Amino acid sequence: MKTIEQLQEKFSKAQKNYKTIKKNTEQKVIRWFWTTDSISNLEPFYFEENRFPKGRLHKDEPVKKENQYQYGVDDHNEIIVERQFTGLKDLFYEIFYIREKDNIESYRFDYSIEKEIDHVELFMYEHSVLTISYAVFKDGWIKYLYTYNKGKLSTKTMQRIYQNTEVPDRIFDYYYDETGLLQSIKEKEHYWYNKPNKKISYKKLTDLVSEKLLEILKQNILHYNIQEKIYCIYIYYYHEEMLPPSIGFGTESDRKEWLNEKGKEAKWIIWNPIDYSHSLEIELNEETQNLFNLYNQETSLHQKENNTIKMIIECCKNLKNSISAFELNKTDDFVVVASDYEQSDLKKNFKLINPELFYEFKNKLV
Repeated sequence: MKTIEQLQEKFSKAQKNYKTIKKNTEQKVIRWFWTTDSISNLEPFYFEENRFPKGRLHKDEPVKKENQYQYGVDDHNEIIVERQFTGLKDLFYEIFYIREKDNIESYRFDYSIEKEIDHVELFMYEHSVLTISYAVFKDGWIKYLYTYNKGKLSTKTMQRIYQNTEVPDRIFDYYYDETGLLQSIKEKEHYWYNKPNKKISYKKLTDLVSEKLLEILKQNILHYNIQEKIYCIYIYYYHEEMLPPSIGFGTESDRKEWLNEKGKEAKWIIWNPIDYSHSLEIELNEETQNLFNLYNQETSLHQKENNTIKMIIECCKNLKNSISAFELNKTDDFVVVASDYEQSDLKKNFKLINPELFYEFKNKLV
C-alpha cells in the first residue's frame, strides 16, 4: 500500500506541478514526430487486448492536427511525451514519461485549459521485465501483477479499488502458438483477443458473420413474439462492440403517447430505441460469441467499421423482404430501421433500407 499512497500523493500534487513536469520532460526531447493514431503503450499487448489499431507515421507535420498524435523522444530514442489531439483545434491530452533504470512513471493530463490530472501510473521492472504496474485515479486505483512462463507473459492479475470499494480480482491468461506468437488473451471464458485464422480472409469472415447475424435476428424476433401493434423493428448497435446488435420494437401505443405529450418534438423519442418498452439484448452460444468476437476484433484493428454497418443494413433489407413470415401486428407505416444508439446514422441508413419511403419519412426522422 505504501507505493499506492505515494502515487496518490503525487496525483494530488500533479495539477499544481503541471508546468514543472512539462518543462522538465520536454527539455529532454531531441526529436518530434506525428502519427495518425496511438503507436505506443507500456501495457503488454495493449492494442491486441483493446482491439485498437496502431497509427501510421506521418512523413511531415500534418496540416490538420485534429485527432492526430505527436510524440517526443529523448536521446535514447524512447518516447517521453505523447500528445493526443482532440477534434477541437489546438486542444490535446498530454502524457509525460519519467524514465529511470527500473521504473517508468507517467502523468496524463486532460485537454482543458486547466490541465486537470487524469491519472498517474508507475511501471516497475526487474531485469527489463515488467512485474508490477499501478494506476491512480481520482476515484481509486488499479494494480497489475504480471507472471511469466519461459520468458512469455502468462498471467495478468488485476486488483482495484473504485470509489472506496474493493472490486473482485480479474485474471487475464495469455496463450501462444508453436512459433511463440500471441494466440489469445482470455478472461475466464471471454476472449479479449483471438489470433485470426490466416486461411480465412476478412471477406470470408464477413460472409460467415452476415449469414449468422441474419439467422439470429430472425430467431430472436420470432421467439420474442411481440403481440402489440408495432410501427418499427429497430436494429441498433454500439460502436465499441458492434456485434451482436440489439433489437427494439417501437409500439403504436408508445408512439401515440409520445405524440400527445411532445407533438413534433416526439420524433426524438419515437426513433430512440433506448426508450422503447420492448427491446432485447441478443444472447449467443459460445461458438457464435467467439465468431462475433473475432469479427469485432478484426474490424476494429483494421478500422472497417463501415463494413459492419453495411452488413447490418443488408440484414435489415432481408428482414424487411421476409417480414410477412413473422406474422406481426404492424401499423400501415411499419418500417425496419437501423442505427447506432445515438441515432447519428438513422436517416442515412433509413434511405438505404427503405428508399421508396424516404421522402415520406424524411422530416419525421432525427
